[in-house]
Amino acid sequence: MGNIKPFKIKPGDAIGVIAPANPVKGVCADDVMQRGYAYLRGKGFDVIEGESLKESSRYHTSAPVETRVNEIHNFLKNDRVSCIMAFWGGFNSNQLLDYLDYDLIRSSRKIFIGYSDMTALTTAITTKTGLITFSGPAVISFAKPEPFDYTWSHFEEMCVAGRGAPIVSSEAFADDMYFLRQDNNHRVLKRNEGIKVFNGGAVSGEIVAGNLQTLLALVGTQYMPDVTGRIIFIEDDEESSPAMIDRCICQLQQMGWFERIAGLVIGRFTQYSGFSSEDSIESIIGRYTAGKKFPVLYNADFGHSDPMFTIPVGGTCSINAAQIRFDAAVE
Repeated sequence: MGNIKPFKIKPGDAIGVIAPANPVKGVCADDVMQRGYAYLRGKGFDVIEGESLKESSRYHTSAPVETRVNEIHNFLKNDRVSCIMAFWGGFNSNQLLDYLDYDLIRSSRKIFIGYSDMTALTTAITTKTGLITFSGPAVISFAKPEPFDYTWSHFEEMCVAGRGAPIVSSEAFADDMYFLRQDNNHRVLKRNEGIKVFNGGAVSGEIVAGNLQTLLALVGTQYMPDVTGRIIFIEDDEESSPAMIDRCICQLQQMGWFERIAGLVIGRFTQYSGFSSEDSIESIIGRYTAGKKFPVLYNADFGHSDPMFTIPVGGTCSINAAQIRFDAAVE
């Protein structure tokens, strides 16, 4: 029996916005927040801001655990809300996992989506309930200058139309720190070289997807799924370094993942991670996966650069060389 498909989000439905980890108020400018909300409203959806976004915290989380858990439960009980989307990520979404009502989550069949630290929630929810969740855009993805149509179109295909979709790499991407520039009203685009193949092959399977360090924080807990036979999608943020990524991928190998998984897809790292021709992601991948029987793809359009495609966690996909196709994951 397959996992449970959430219901589609329909025009006119509300998106409930949560801050499951880092603070938003007092950190993100109000006009930036409103720009993200306006984008979603312009696509035909209402936006309801969670209580965690309204608290200006000096602590390292957006709000107390109770506030963050209650807002999720309230959105689940709100018939207007069909999608719960993170504003952005952070570090401590895993604080919520012991307190969520997984029976309520399962019965609601609502969409959960976000990337980075939000993938602690999406992974745990799929593991505990069988409900397909999504590693994909957060509100901040649409609050940046010149949001990418690519990001929206893949979200729309997966969560609004409910169609399976082949992944075609974006023509260009941006990983600039635009918010540090005086001319911060545009992005600096770079040519995208597309998905690259380290190990070839064809495989189909169920998906585990998330931020690499966030997934590792779940290892050994009830919230991490068995990876046997799964296709793993991993990414990491602009603060990661070659040394950190090497350590994490070494850990995956030492846990025996590379003897059990069916495939590995790695998202695009930003220039601020510091990879170079002398210290490359290819050299790290090669150290741990060269000669393995499963396909390994990298430089895919997800992670902490823009744009990104939407990945159904607990859904299924097929890989054939550099081609990825997701099956329909909502109904």
